[in-house]
Amino acid sequence: MKRRYLIHLIGCAALVLVLGSSVEFRRLEDKRAEERAEGFQPAEYARDFWDNRLDAALGGAVAAEELIGLFNTNMEAAVRKGRILGHSRVRAYLLQGAGRITATDRDGLQVSVLADDPGAEVLICTGAYISGNAVRDASGLIDVSAFSDTMRFNRISSEINRIVVQDVIAPFLARRPQVGMVMRFVGAAEVADDATERVPFGGRLKDNQVESDLHLLKVVPIRLEMEPSFVGER
Repeated sequence: MKRRYLIHLIGCAALVLVLGSSVEFRRLEDKRAEERAEGFQPAEYARDFWDNRLDAALGGAVAAEELIGLFNTNMEAAVRKGRILGHSRVRAYLLQGAGRITATDRDGLQVSVLADDPGAEVLICTGAYISGNAVRDASGLIDVSAFSDTMRFNRISSEINRIVVQDVIAPFLARRPQVGMVMRFVGAAEVADDATERVPFGGRLKDNQVESDLHLLKVVPIRLEMEPSFVGER
């Protein structure tokens, strides 16, 4: 009896899961159909934002060395340079700077920006997939109130991140950046207000010498350049 009851219970749970997934999938498909009917195309919106609007915001990018210094010593001053949506404790920042590549891995390039610190403080994200809303929110150009629902708002971020991978990351990696090279960047970062409360950017999360244990400021690149002296080198 108990076994039969257990089998019945498992069957019901599986049915609920399948039906729930079907409803969610149908809801997403309905939303996409509605967008097509209303003429809203996230990919086209993101491309127009990238090609025709984003440059106007990049002039306000804060020097990376200055911003990291504030994050590490005066977060109260740093947050005034960021943008926030709603009541979140995570802010988005535009920053620009230059630094020497100290390490590379599948997630990105570790870069030393501070003149008085040879270690890395920044991770330039160069993976095949970029998540988050850093570029969208840091630009200050896209107002959430202009959209009928958050799904559309978030899909714009997904399309912007796709452009970052295709138009920024892929061409830069094709130039084979290596440890020791100097690069310039403009990018966006999402930083929690308490991000450096325990460990500053560039500090170690653990008491060892493993590069992956560095507390790094993750930057989604918008512009990437190799210093002229390194162009063409392998």
